[in-house]
Amino acid sequence: MQFVLIPLDNRPVTYQFPQIICRVAGVPTLVPPFELLGSLTAPSRPGGLSEWLGEMIKMRSPDRVFACLDSLIYGGLINSRRGEESESDILNRLKEISTWKKLSSKPPTVFAQASIMRVSDNYDSTEEKKYWSRYGREIFQWSELLHKNSTGMKVAPTALALAESRIEPAVREDYLKTRRRNFKANNKLLEHVSKGEIDFLVFSQDDSGEYGLNVLEQEKLVKSALNSGIARKVMSYPGSDETLMTLIGRALLESGNKRPSAALAFTSEYGSRTPSKYEGQTIGETVEKQTHAIGLVLSNDLNAKLDFQIVVHCLEHHQGDHVMLPGHADMRSLNSNESVKRCIDILEKATCPVILCDVAYANGSDPNLVAELLKRPELLKKLWSYAGWNTTGNTVGCALALGVARWFSELNGHTEQRERAFQEAMFIRFADDWAYQTKVRNQLNGQAVPDGKLAELMRPFMGEIGASSGWQVPAVRVSLPWQRTFEIEVAITS
Repeated sequence: MQFVLIPLDNRPVTYQFPQIICRVAGVPTLVPPFELLGSLTAPSRPGGLSEWLGEMIKMRSPDRVFACLDSLIYGGLINSRRGEESESDILNRLKEISTWKKLSSKPPTVFAQASIMRVSDNYDSTEEKKYWSRYGREIFQWSELLHKNSTGMKVAPTALALAESRIEPAVREDYLKTRRRNFKANNKLLEHVSKGEIDFLVFSQDDSGEYGLNVLEQEKLVKSALNSGIARKVMSYPGSDETLMTLIGRALLESGNKRPSAALAFTSEYGSRTPSKYEGQTIGETVEKQTHAIGLVLSNDLNAKLDFQIVVHCLEHHQGDHVMLPGHADMRSLNSNESVKRCIDILEKATCPVILCDVAYANGSDPNLVAELLKRPELLKKLWSYAGWNTTGNTVGCALALGVARWFSELNGHTEQRERAFQEAMFIRFADDWAYQTKVRNQLNGQAVPDGKLAELMRPFMGEIGASSGWQVPAVRVSLPWQRTFEIEVAITS
């Protein structure tokens, strides 16, 4: 079995970590050269990526192709919102999809992701057009009212008119033009699914509220898929950066005759009903959609013989956030003691491996939980996966994919090479999600620092991870690859 990946962009979590998951599973994987993929300041090279993918299908006849289509259509996730390409140019790039299965005598199964253009409730234009720094929250509110109005909810005409008046007409028109272009492309993708040119498609939806034009588009796309008889081949749910990993996990589960037996537990009684930040739904709804997307069928019987158990660490009623946004409540330090006790109790009693999804906070691990885990190496050894970064969807999707890869490896003979990849994966997650996101990031005050300074700040925490876990990681290099504090690269260098 061989996979080909077209990542979303060149960030470590979208470019490197999916490759590590494939190494854990023991599946040979081909990825495009780093320089072909997009960054924060430069789009990917769609023509070069398309040419590379075509050559790989012709020459290597891979079993599975995983394509983050934003890279091939727009130049990446960020450029899908910022790019000025015309609608006709975008639709012409889509035509390449119809050629993929014709390039090999053994047509690959095609798993694809395409984003629904987000609507962020902030004034941060880092990943948006420049006018977001002036009109971001106004566009979010206007978008919310437009969605409500379209569904028949009572929206005062004066409220909608007032919301529109707060945004320059030229900005409104440019924003809607970009949305229309992307929505038309997404509708075209459904035709490729209907023709069998895409076997499974995810419309990912990052940074969303409960209402908005993005949610309205999602509803329309799901309805179109249902009306076309392809609903089983199309999903849409909150998330984005983790979707490639989810698709890899789904392919691993579909590739064999055996499916794992797994059960789910939350560490707080009402945790599943807690609102999930940046997603417009509850934590429980996110977990349900992520498990469905990867293809897991969960057992309700915790006493049954399980291949692994999924544990979702969450709090009662609130989800914290290690990032303090202007105009929002400070949620950086919450009392998680009871949930941590419950999580440790579950781990102590577990008779099978555990996939641990740490969603007590957005944008980083629960420091109280990790502190307890690092005191208990015997509990760390029970983990087949851990994640605690960014949104609930990012965390759960990533954790499930790594856990499924480890299960797949055990099923097919867990080798020393795969164990090394697994230890690297676990070290990276704790170093990124706890050491950096929870401990170091706030010390930077939003300013990127040189690699040497970053390494100095990270060193004591990474040393603590290594000493507690016993994971054999020879040498580590850290950097801020996009020269911002949102993400870190933890690279195993030997």
